[in-house]
Amino acid sequence: MMKNKLIFAALLLVFAACKDIKKEEKALESQVMDLHEKVMADGETAMKNKMKMDTLILKKDSIKKAFPALDTSAENKTMRSLSSQIVKADNAMSDWMHNYNPDFTGKPHQEIMQYLEQQKKQVGQINVEYNSVIQLSNQYLLKYKKK
Repeated sequence: MMKNKLIFAALLLVFAACKDIKKEEKALESQVMDLHEKVMADGETAMKNKMKMDTLILKKDSIKKAFPALDTSAENKTMRSLSSQIVKADNAMSDWMHNYNPDFTGKPHQEIMQYLEQQKKQVGQINVEYNSVIQLSNQYLLKYKKK
């Protein structure tokens, strides 16, 4: 009888530990997904800025009329560079989403946690790329705001 109680107590401890491990994994996975959602919103902002710059590139003749002193060749290079940086960040996000695998079936806890930490770091780096290019493109586009 005492042996059964000890086995039962041990099983309860194992079950509680498993529950805490799953809770820890779910919490980290939620952090990754929350960051992913934020980065997706930043991606939308970046792509809107890209579309604005693409429009400006197409309308360089009318821009030259509005800003006669403007070096349209230099402006074109700047806009194309910013546009390219946005595409690079957007491609990084697409690659991450394509490669992310949330199926942890049969994988040990430590492997799951390492994977999720790595994914969080990758999405965080994409977030930095987006934030940088959004700031640069917002600042650049200010010169073309209607006054």
